[in-house]
Amino acid sequence: MNISRTLRLLSLLTAMTVFSAAGMAGAAAPAPAAEKAPAVLWIDGATQTAVSTAEMLDGLKEYQVIFFGEFHDSQPIHDAELDVLKGLHDLHGDKLVLSMEMFERDVQTTMDDYLAGTLSEELFLSQSRPWPQYMTAYKPMVEFAKEKGIPVLTGNIPRRMAAAYAKAGSLNGIAEADWSYLPKVHKAGSEAYRAKFAATMAAMNDMPGAMKVPEAMVQPMFMAQCLKDDAMAESIADYLDTHGAAVVYHVVGNFHSEGHLGVVEKLHGLRPDLKIAVINAVHFGFLSNVGVYAPVAMFCVSFPIIGW
Repeated sequence: MNISRTLRLLSLLTAMTVFSAAGMAGAAAPAPAAEKAPAVLWIDGATQTAVSTAEMLDGLKEYQVIFFGEFHDSQPIHDAELDVLKGLHDLHGDKLVLSMEMFERDVQTTMDDYLAGTLSEELFLSQSRPWPQYMTAYKPMVEFAKEKGIPVLTGNIPRRMAAAYAKAGSLNGIAEADWSYLPKVHKAGSEAYRAKFAATMAAMNDMPGAMKVPEAMVQPMFMAQCLKDDAMAESIADYLDTHGAAVVYHVVGNFHSEGHLGVVEKLHGLRPDLKIAVINAVHFGFLSNVGVYAPVAMFCVSFPIIGW
């Protein structure tokens, strides 16, 4: 697609999942049972009307990279991610690739061996540093990929590298043995992304009991965040450079993809030719046009666009 012809920002889909609103400041009171949404309700972002899962997937079929920006602690969202993975496999078959923030560059061989059946699950878990909620949140996707022969990209920067970078304030803080995992291109994200990051850090400082972030640490932490984004974007771009017909489904925390920032803008910079769709988890209250309470939802917009 020639993206220089027009400036396009097309809202395709909004999806909603419902979970307990307990502890959410200002959340609407619980609705009567009859008004609660089903486990997942997909809403067209342009019209704000409900669509079926099949219609939602049909809206994604022309895209080569699909981001799903999740809330890490929401099981309904993890269930929806698996549904999207299965639907994309039905659409694209052996062209589909799963890419995950939750695994890091230095465990790609471990992942490959597990998917190939040459490594036991016990050894896989001991060597791949899975996230605490792996068994309920991410194992179903990995197991589906294993069953169907779907490659899984472990493209994130190793956590020890991001931590060392943030602490030292420069890449000199990273051990020489880890340099091979650095992205070839690393730079700060957009000003919009930095403003979002700084606002989030400031909000954390105002929360009772939350980690306090000194002002002097905001920029080093932001650059460490961008290092993760650069690594994930490069992993996707490199794979597509050698597998041009592939369709990549990237599961990531919504901060890394919301508003087309983070990994999305980095991938767009590396491969502006790609047609990308973004699904993000967002907060909602009562949606009167649908008639349900939905404290948590997913929002999907598509691009490419110009005018970054």
